[in-house]
Amino acid sequence: MSRDLKADERRTFFEYYREGSACKSCENKDVVVKIWEKYGSDAGEINGDISPEGIIGAVVVCGKCGHSQTVARESILKAS
Repeated sequence: MSRDLKADERRTFFEYYREGSACKSCENKDVVVKIWEKYGSDAGEINGDISPEGIIGAVVVCGKCGHSQTVARESILKAS
């Protein structure tokens, strides 16, 4: 399952993966970060484990221009 991260979770996400703080296209900071949890992880719950051990994928979507970017699985794995 997937879910959108809350603002404080987005800050944590940025610290882990160095992506998601702003749109790569227009630099807008009004972005949505959607994550997909690993099977058996609590990442699907608010304030769950969004570390590399908790998620398998993520997408960042800009609220202004609509640009979206996939956070590469390699980037997630490198953060561990």
